[in-house]
Amino acid sequence: MSTLWSSARERLRALRRPGREREVLVQAAKAALAALGALLVTAPWAGTHAFLAPYAAVLSVTSTVRGSWKGAARQAATVSAGVVLAHLVGRLVPDVTLAVPVVVLLGLLVGRWRQFGPDGWWVAITALIVVVNGTAANALDLVGWVALSICGSLVGAGVNTLLLPPVHLRDAKHAVATLVAEVAAQLRDMAHAVHDGWSAADARHWAHSARGLRRAVRRADDAVWYGRESARWNPRRRHIRRTDSPLAGPGVVDRLSRVSERVLQVSVLLSNLAEREDHPGDPELAVLLERLADAVDVLAERPDELAAALDAPGAEARRLREGAGEQAARGACVIAVSDAVAELEAVTG
Repeated sequence: MSTLWSSARERLRALRRPGREREVLVQAAKAALAALGALLVTAPWAGTHAFLAPYAAVLSVTSTVRGSWKGAARQAATVSAGVVLAHLVGRLVPDVTLAVPVVVLLGLLVGRWRQFGPDGWWVAITALIVVVNGTAANALDLVGWVALSICGSLVGAGVNTLLLPPVHLRDAKHAVATLVAEVAAQLRDMAHAVHDGWSAADARHWAHSARGLRRAVRRADDAVWYGRESARWNPRRRHIRRTDSPLAGPGVVDRLSRVSERVLQVSVLLSNLAEREDHPGDPELAVLLERLADAVDVLAERPDELAAALDAPGAEARRLREGAGEQAARGACVIAVSDAVAELEAVTG
């Protein structure tokens, strides 16, 4: 019993903080309110189709404001197309048994029109329901279907827009900060071993980890797109300004993606240096990697100070490039780090 009580208290504490759990609860509550509102608005004239408006309202409460209105428009279009298709097939093929496969076939084909997007299959479903219910020939009843669906969609999209419209910029910032932390950790891991000496096995491990950064890049890219999408058509401008961050920009993820590729390039080059025997160590290269890691950390913690933080790795890379003539692989490592610094400098621009 105490365990259940502790779990319940933890969940209540989580709901008081901005986060995924509270967002899910808020969206569920808005969907319930939208269903109730649509039901009350359409009750006087809905008749036997009273479920249509609340159903459409719930479907329109999506994770972004823009998505709600676009979904409402697509839903109205697919329902209208399905109803028209059912009416035409119903008049041409009066037998329900024969009409069902016809409307499904035509509905799925019509639903492939790109303007319907991912909701195109609703054309076939709507036409199928209308035909099976035996209402395909009743034009007035079909107009009611369309009107109820549009009304429900508008109520759902309106509730999602006016009542705590969702903003996902915090998630975008967190995803990019996680990517920054992984890139910096990778660089520090390499710097620590490079200082005292490393083996080909160490370098292979770094290469494997660096390839794993690509997954973090994809997660951050998706989160940033989602965050920017949630800000479009969203009336919570003050909240958006408060939660926005330079980290949540698509250009930052693009640059970090290129930096992670440079990290992978360095790990492969270090493997080449140690392919025959363990490398004795390279303190200067280790310092360069450590300073780059420090600059990457600054991007997450104090992005406005990034330009100054890049001075140290940039100067160190230039110094090492001037005296790196005798070892091609080492010189290539320095060039890769220089390229990473240049990518980060583009973020500050």
